[in-house]
Amino acid sequence: MKLIQVFIMLIGLMSGGALQAVETINVAISAAPNSMTPFYSTDANSQNINRLIHSSLVDFNDSMQFVCVACETFTDKMSTGKQIVTFKLRQDLTFSDGTKVSAADVKKSFEYFARDEKIKSTFIGTFESIENVNVIDDHTVEFVYKNFSLENVSNLSLLKIVKLKNGSRELIEPMDVIGCGEYVLKNIHPLEILVEPRKVGKPVLVFKVVKDETTLALKIINKEIDLSVANMSPRKIFWMKSRPGIKVWNIPSANYQFMGINHKRDLFKDVRVRKAFSLLIPRDDLLKYKLKDTAVLSTGLFSPTFGEMYDKGDVEKYDVEAARKLLAEAGWKKSKKGFLEKDGKQMEIDWKVSNNKASIEVVEVLQHFFEQEGMIVNVSIQEWGTYMAAFKTGKFDIVIGQWVGFTGPDILKYAFHSTNTPPKGGNRIGYNNPALDAVLDEATIETDPVKRTALYKHALQMVNSDYGYINLWHPNIIWIGRSCLSDIKLESSGSFYPLKTLEKNCGK
Repeated sequence: MKLIQVFIMLIGLMSGGALQAVETINVAISAAPNSMTPFYSTDANSQNINRLIHSSLVDFNDSMQFVCVACETFTDKMSTGKQIVTFKLRQDLTFSDGTKVSAADVKKSFEYFARDEKIKSTFIGTFESIENVNVIDDHTVEFVYKNFSLENVSNLSLLKIVKLKNGSRELIEPMDVIGCGEYVLKNIHPLEILVEPRKVGKPVLVFKVVKDETTLALKIINKEIDLSVANMSPRKIFWMKSRPGIKVWNIPSANYQFMGINHKRDLFKDVRVRKAFSLLIPRDDLLKYKLKDTAVLSTGLFSPTFGEMYDKGDVEKYDVEAARKLLAEAGWKKSKKGFLEKDGKQMEIDWKVSNNKASIEVVEVLQHFFEQEGMIVNVSIQEWGTYMAAFKTGKFDIVIGQWVGFTGPDILKYAFHSTNTPPKGGNRIGYNNPALDAVLDEATIETDPVKRTALYKHALQMVNSDYGYINLWHPNIIWIGRSCLSDIKLESSGSFYPLKTLEKNCGK
């Protein structure tokens, strides 16, 4: 049967010899996964689909806390300077070929992901802090780390428990990998991926790539797509809400959108200039008129989802007079022609933005507000790969950036520590603050959770007061689908886990 025909019905044998039609749910995603082989999947779509097929020991719940997936319990302790994490596996866990999952399988999976030179997993570096993996008994496995890190347990969400089919070692294909998740990968086409549930009666999920949001909206209305988890502009979401037969699920996310400023540029070395740019952003109006209330304004990198790490401070208010005063104090004066100048040089901004429609609309609004104050703003719209290359190599003055999928305060070191500039880390803005480095270094090795949280909160306050990033908002997770779908409890991480309980009651 051709994949495109799968909606006609998949037929399975039920007990007593009766035939039953299996429901299919067509799910739209905005981009094709980069790899459905778990050793190489790095983008959000491939990670999220693989979460359904391949279980990890732990993952994150809606409050961004560690929870067991393939384990029943786990314990964490320090011994002679080493961090030791011990997992008790679920005894009902099986691979999709029916064999039981054992502690030896977990150790073997670790070797595939972190040691196998033939596989050359993308995540080898992620697990380099693991000194040893010990099988205690059939259902108990122990991870020994060289030293303590908050990242040690969180990184295990990337370690999938897998088996490889015989002979599948030189070139690993997605179908060569046997998982122990609730779904099995059945078909991969360039624009479609089909996963089949292991449990009888659950719907088949067909992920369809739809890049254009207008096409996507029409496909939902025409019932070609049942549910969209793809990106859609606030304007299109607002329009879709008014259509009959459409249901919208909406939850504040853990993601963070910001204005990234290049700290290596002379213009932005003065904190007064950085703060002035922040004061010139009409956040409330943007939220209401451009974002259509599909986000939560940000007071820092962490959304309310992160509990203790959430900064309950005030959102920066639009204040033109205060911004003008700061710019003047920093030496920027308006010329007779109305342009900001300092030492005979005009303020000219190189602003890079991806070709995401929603991002472009926000940049166009901000460009207008900045140019009103005498700045020359050159906006360059680039396809995603070109944009990211410019961002990572520092070839910009300003960007609109977004952190997606981070799980805790260790993101602060990755994004702001002076040693984490690309290609090693995520400090793409070239931020350099030795005092912050010292606090982050101390937090990284602190084993007391209360003291560690206090250090990370202090680091966050340092970043905010120094305008490391200019805070914007936390975009909501928004899924749109047909009203005949069952209710969904979204997760703030944007995970596809809610699909596991989704039902389709659309009649014949």
